[in-house]
Amino acid sequence: MAGLTVTVCLPPGGADDIEGALAAALAPFDQNGDNPLGRGMWDSRRILGGSNGRGFAVVRGYGDDPRLVHDEPRYDGTPAPSAPGVCAGGPRALLDFSRPQAASERATAASWDLWQRLSAVHPPALPLKVFVERWRNDPDAFPGGPWDDGMVAAYRAQPLIKAYLDHPWSLGLGFPGSPFHTEHPVIGFSHSRADYIRELSWKLPPDTDVLTLDGWWRESDGSAVHASCDPESCPHDPLGPAVWPGSEAYLSQLPRATILVRVHCHC
Repeated sequence: MAGLTVTVCLPPGGADDIEGALAAALAPFDQNGDNPLGRGMWDSRRILGGSNGRGFAVVRGYGDDPRLVHDEPRYDGTPAPSAPGVCAGGPRALLDFSRPQAASERATAASWDLWQRLSAVHPPALPLKVFVERWRNDPDAFPGGPWDDGMVAAYRAQPLIKAYLDHPWSLGLGFPGSPFHTEHPVIGFSHSRADYIRELSWKLPPDTDVLTLDGWWRESDGSAVHASCDPESCPHDPLGPAVWPGSEAYLSQLPRATILVRVHCHC
């Protein structure tokens, strides 16, 4: 099993019921539905992109616009607020395609700022290497060994570490678990906020699958499946560019009222 992100294009009329419009657009590709085997693209899904920087940068001045779409809660029900200036979707006119890396940069800035805020209200935390050295010097120091229910659990139980790593703006960076035991890069980062943003932001813009307004699921390599056809016998050719330019270049040229939504799918 794997995951993918698709940007779903919805007509302006979908603004009043984003979930209903998404359900209708995605239903022909549901692996759990009565669909041809080759058309199934997902078996569970979640709106996601505002909290992790893989969504869209919001045009300056529209950060509080109610037409913007934000992440659904995590699978355990905890909220996943969008980083400032980032969203999971909305009308194309409110999404800034002028700098495709801007969403990642803003989320990375939020990651830095969150650490600074939490560091001001929680006691200092011991770095991960202290726990690793303790375990190496005494393999019985942590019941459960170096795994998630042992050494890593003790490390993550520190209030500052727990508050930070449990927040979506930590962006899932670092890997304290065995065998890597890698600290989150913000912890102990010795340079400036600008350096952190430059070093940790994604260097390339997102390149997602796209579900077009006319029902084509375009994969990132340009291949396409239509919502009304069995892929084995589909007589149609997808409309649009003969050479797929990538998701962001395609999306940036859509009508301004088109609603775009990033959806993370399990498949």
